[in-house]
Amino acid sequence: MQKKKISPAVWLCALLSLLYFTSYITRLNFSASIAEMVSVGVFSKTQGGVIGTALFFTYGFGQIISGVLSDKFDPGKIVAVGLVLTALCNLLFAFSDSVAVMAVLWGVNGFAQALFWPPIVRILSYYFDDSGYAKGNLAVSYACHGATILIYLIVPFGIKVADWRFSFFFGALLAAAVLIVWCAGYWRLVSKMDKTAKREGTTPPSSAPLIKTLAVSGVLIVLVAIALQGYLKDGIQSWLPTFFTEVFEMDSSKAILLNMVVPVSSIVFVSLATVLFRKVFRNEVAESIFLFSVTTVLSLLVAVFYTKSPAVTLVLSALVIGCAHGVNTMLISFLPRRFERIGKAATVGGICNAFVYVGSAASSYGIALIATNAGWAATLISWGIIAFLGIIMCVIALPQWKKYIKN
Repeated sequence: MQKKKISPAVWLCALLSLLYFTSYITRLNFSASIAEMVSVGVFSKTQGGVIGTALFFTYGFGQIISGVLSDKFDPGKIVAVGLVLTALCNLLFAFSDSVAVMAVLWGVNGFAQALFWPPIVRILSYYFDDSGYAKGNLAVSYACHGATILIYLIVPFGIKVADWRFSFFFGALLAAAVLIVWCAGYWRLVSKMDKTAKREGTTPPSSAPLIKTLAVSGVLIVLVAIALQGYLKDGIQSWLPTFFTEVFEMDSSKAILLNMVVPVSSIVFVSLATVLFRKVFRNEVAESIFLFSVTTVLSLLVAVFYTKSPAVTLVLSALVIGCAHGVNTMLISFLPRRFERIGKAATVGGICNAFVYVGSAASSYGIALIATNAGWAATLISWGIIAFLGIIMCVIALPQWKKYIKN
């Protein structure tokens, strides 16, 4: 019996998943190493926040550039440049012992990382229909959460056998290997997809400025909500190991390992958010209101119970981050596809993802600042306040978004 061949579409999804897997490994290795680096005196909490902010700032700014370029030029070449840059930055970071140099290198790495998501949005939007886009996005999401699980295994292992530099050497080698795979496979696959893929027709780009389209659709207001969920999604995950080392006096490598619960929760919420979107809400902003509401309640529960049990605190914190990932799926993954018909999916995807990292940049330093000056209790309460503000922004934007997607 002749085996059924795997379609180019499946291979392309696998390649995009491998790419985003690599992106997370070469970016989260710093977040996962913060607790150890603070513990051994490489830098203080606030200095670590500055380095993290450097990545978030350049990542956010780079998203807009990457989105515009991905709608105009070959996204495959943009990805290749990003892989070269991130490999070099990870390698050089491992050899650095200066906070200033680390901040510069991680800032450059932030721009390199920005060259991945908008091309992925462009490729998925261009080659796949609605159903294929949802499946492809889910595969990419699973890959990034799988990478998160792996990095929280690699970092403690690296600390035991060597030191914090291990994960950065690993990231550099992985990016170099994936660059070879990307160059060998991407253009062969899309040439086959060009022959077989059935794409939706596109309408000519609107003569209206993009800023006006974003205003009319309510996306300008949604961007604030996107920044708020970025604050929660990346800020909490970055500082959770430090929280456990300080509140529960836990060894840093064990605290980092506990953070593996987070991606498991995120996978569940991303899957749930996708099902709810297709079966119930069919509206990205409406579903985000629901998820922000759950996040608000969970955040306040963390603030109430965090002194009572490390296990309960970990589970509740993981659920908060999982909900934020659900919002991220709606507003970063699904919302930009609505603009593919006017040839702006990657541009809108880049703008939306840029605002994620406006929030991430604020959280990287902001959480450290609140924790240092007001304590962890105030920090936990601030999560609930941030989530509630997200509800307000989405409620304001909902009528405009409903009208836009209906038309």
